[in-house]
Amino acid sequence: MLTNKKVAIIGVGKMGETLLNGMIKNNLVKKENIAGSTAQEEHAKEINKKYGIQTYINNKEMISGKDIIILAIKPQMMKKVLSSIKDIISEKQLIISIAAATSTQFIEECLEKNIPVVRAMPNTPALINEGMTVLCPGKYIDENHIQMAIDIFGAVGLVEVIHREELMDVVTALSGSGPAYTYIIIESLTEGGLRMGLPRELAQKLTAQTLLGAAKMVLKTGMHPALLKGDVTTPAGVTVDGLMELEDGGIRVALIKAVSRATEKSREISR
Repeated sequence: MLTNKKVAIIGVGKMGETLLNGMIKNNLVKKENIAGSTAQEEHAKEINKKYGIQTYINNKEMISGKDIIILAIKPQMMKKVLSSIKDIISEKQLIISIAAATSTQFIEECLEKNIPVVRAMPNTPALINEGMTVLCPGKYIDENHIQMAIDIFGAVGLVEVIHREELMDVVTALSGSGPAYTYIIIESLTEGGLRMGLPRELAQKLTAQTLLGAAKMVLKTGMHPALLKGDVTTPAGVTVDGLMELEDGGIRVALIKAVSRATEKSREISR
């Protein structure tokens, strides 16, 4: 669906560049049909040299004639950017926003037109094509718009679509912030191995690969994690003692509370 589409990325930062790279590497969009903008002229030149795409400082000039506009900008910049492009943007163009805590309704109202808007929440593992992105369609979206967004984010990981936008705050708290929770688990398990005598590099590799493998077991088998946990936990064995320590330390409640608190914070920012 994207072969002949023209795409503009407003804000070629980390995530904007990740999507750019994903589209080019997977031959989703021709290089000559992609353009990107940055606030710094020097950075624009770097992106132009690295990817061979057109780069701009002026967003209005860049989005003219484009089919898809990706807003890869910070939430606090959203109103200013939308105000600068609203006079020339067309209802035939699709907007995809990856700004956290910014609703499709807010974008539609800022543009003062019946613009098709898709809200996306990717996470940082998209940088290595292992991302998790959730899409939420706005008021004026059709199935073709959703499919185009799925194709773009499918190039950097898994994609799901939800239709209740209030759940995007939970998505932000779970998969958006989730890598940070996972890193602290990796850090802690690594230090556990270090405490018991393993070299740090080995302990970290054992931990990271174990979490990666366990995660893939859940995704590929579709089994409930409790059942998979049972396969590892033999009677009177090593694992059950470790699990008792985790439960005694409140890991289950702590992680549930982390998602709950982060969801509330996302809701506060949205308001």
